[in-house]
Amino acid sequence: MVRLPLLLLLGGILAVSSLRVAIVGEGVIGLSTATAILDLTEKENITAPDIQIFHHKPFEKILSRHIAGLFRIDSGSEINKKYGYDTFEKLATLWREYGGLSGVQLVSGHILSDSKAKLDSQRVSYGNLVYNYRDLTETELFGPTSLFDLPRNTTTHGIHYTAYTSEGLRFCPFLKKELMAKGVRFTQRRIESLEELGSEFDVVVNAAGLFGGVLAGDDAGNMTPVRGVLIRVDAPWHKHFLYRDFSTITIPVIDSVYMGTVKQEGAYGPNNVTFDDIQDVTSRYVQLQPSFKRVHMLSSFVGYRPGRKQVRVEKQVREAYDKRARKFTVVHNYGHGGNGFTLGYGSALHAARLVLDLPLDEYEGILPEPLPTNSTVADWVHVLDD
Repeated sequence: MVRLPLLLLLGGILAVSSLRVAIVGEGVIGLSTATAILDLTEKENITAPDIQIFHHKPFEKILSRHIAGLFRIDSGSEINKKYGYDTFEKLATLWREYGGLSGVQLVSGHILSDSKAKLDSQRVSYGNLVYNYRDLTETELFGPTSLFDLPRNTTTHGIHYTAYTSEGLRFCPFLKKELMAKGVRFTQRRIESLEELGSEFDVVVNAAGLFGGVLAGDDAGNMTPVRGVLIRVDAPWHKHFLYRDFSTITIPVIDSVYMGTVKQEGAYGPNNVTFDDIQDVTSRYVQLQPSFKRVHMLSSFVGYRPGRKQVRVEKQVREAYDKRARKFTVVHNYGHGGNGFTLGYGSALHAARLVLDLPLDEYEGILPEPLPTNSTVADWVHVLDD
């Protein structure tokens, strides 16, 4: 059932009161959710809500600012495929209309692995969605014209495909600019609980990333930080992404190349890039591409992916912290792990349909069972919540 705007009689004139929506989180998920809400209101020809986005950190300090955003789905669940498809469609639209001005870039590349099963899982997850997906030949992997410095006695396999990057440094500011032009407001304010916004807003969207479970109050124990490291380098000749087993990577963006990474599940420190991090990442990567011994490092970053067994897109009714205990709607949209830029707009469309009370037919039969509630607050929350 579609929620209709509230009709008010003011001085004998019938006025329409917009739905009031708060979004907690200014990263790619919060921005994508606001974008999806406005996209759907235009598509369905319904009144656009009044949207306000809350954030307590400057953009320069959040995870989304530092992400290269190559399209690649980690887990090929049916809901992730749906989210990935919807995101890919949005990225293609932005690429056609704005090109690199949106932070979106079309790029080809390769993923290598000693495990054929791992690569086969990539085909299942997104092989029929991206462009030009295929297996690499023996000659491409080991021949005299190979792109890779691989010894012939390895059992390495490889795939090639073409897709989009959506670099956080440019993509998120682009979305924010578009939203502000449509009247969305941004407020720097720390939100301690969703209930504190319940007296001001009809719907509160929880897009708080790693801290989404804590903010929800019923899911902190289902969240896990996954420490990652990215090094931004100047390598203008490097035009193709390259992965080795999903942790040794380079991703070219518009004017630089991101090199990484580590995936330290449960780690919540150190909060800076260490000498050991740089040595680890570079030593692994130069085995594939010796030319990277000579690159100049532009910057480096440590971030914590919002690890969760599955993305949480759910709707609840709660009571505000006021004398009336006013009822309001909560829509959760967090827990994307390392796939925020790949699944973000797709999960945002799902969340937007919950916000606007639009039909959910396209999600029938593919939604996973919600995880059991777990409000245990782990030590990492206090360490990382600055």
